[in-house]
Amino acid sequence: MSRRSANSGFTLIELMVSVGILLVLGMMLIGFLRGAVTISRTGVSRGKVYESSQVIMRLAAEDFSQVLGPSPRTDGPDNIQSFLVVQDPFGREIICFTRAFGEEPNSLAGYDSARGGEKQGYASNFEGWNVNDRVKSTGGNVEVCYMLEPTGAGANLYRAVQSPPGDGGLIDEVGEWLIRHANSPADAVLPQMWWTPRRFDRRFNLVAENVLGFCVECWDENTTTWQPRSTAERGPRTMWSYSEQRSRGAIELPYALRLTIIIAADPPIRADARLMTDIGRDDTYLSMENTDNFPDVGTPNAYCRVDGEIMAFGTKGGGGLGSLVRGQYGTRAQGHLAGARVRAGEAFSRIIHLPVTR
Repeated sequence: MSRRSANSGFTLIELMVSVGILLVLGMMLIGFLRGAVTISRTGVSRGKVYESSQVIMRLAAEDFSQVLGPSPRTDGPDNIQSFLVVQDPFGREIICFTRAFGEEPNSLAGYDSARGGEKQGYASNFEGWNVNDRVKSTGGNVEVCYMLEPTGAGANLYRAVQSPPGDGGLIDEVGEWLIRHANSPADAVLPQMWWTPRRFDRRFNLVAENVLGFCVECWDENTTTWQPRSTAERGPRTMWSYSEQRSRGAIELPYALRLTIIIAADPPIRADARLMTDIGRDDTYLSMENTDNFPDVGTPNAYCRVDGEIMAFGTKGGGGLGSLVRGQYGTRAQGHLAGARVRAGEAFSRIIHLPVTR
């Protein structure tokens, strides 16, 4: 028996088969774990996109629902802007307006203003963030501005609140920036030179990151559909000037707004590629290094952004996006250089009626 026990054991073939089975099982387990990690990261990325969209929508809906009708700014000429939708130097929309500010009674500024107004020692304008400073009373009205960060490639949404409304206030300052640097050949530098000494980082509060588009379309007395204005019916307007409307006797504020935001996702579902060749403002094809994770054609998300321009696309292939419709959602069609980033995300829309125009 001792001789028989000494000769018993696994053969080389049996060992090789066992090792092979273990390797196969190990590879299957690794693949399963990788898939689980990818699914988890995908869920987290989609959750962040949805969360960002809801934060923006709630804040914007609250602001727009309190837009003021007749201009409360009585310290300047009649053509002072109190509702403005216009393009920044990079061709993206900026939205400025005056709204009621019912939160003031909850602040120290509001409490003190009820006792003695500005004679209590107010020295600076209300800028919306540090309400415990001894600042001027808002009088119940504030100027609000939504804009993407003042660089061409910026994808962070900012919001500023400033009061008291008046000549030389926040809206006028934004308007002066737009006039001075409209279509400037040095857009990448001049806006930064303008806003840095004006304390952009302190006056504007970050609302959300990875925002490719914050776009407003306005329904006026001639609008008949929310479809783009290029259709046979009258679509919404993507530009609005309170003072221009007032000067020609038209309605001063839109009846309703359609707010559309486009949020870019984090990896592993981020849609981000580089432009392979230069394109002009009338070209209808983007040659890209890849189209991984870009939305499918025919979906509400079939939009991409290059620099400051948002485009709709009708075809998608491994080499790029085609059948482009340029300058969507109020952005400006423009030329783009090879190497520019092409990004896409998920679009969210909401129609907001302005109570003041009912």
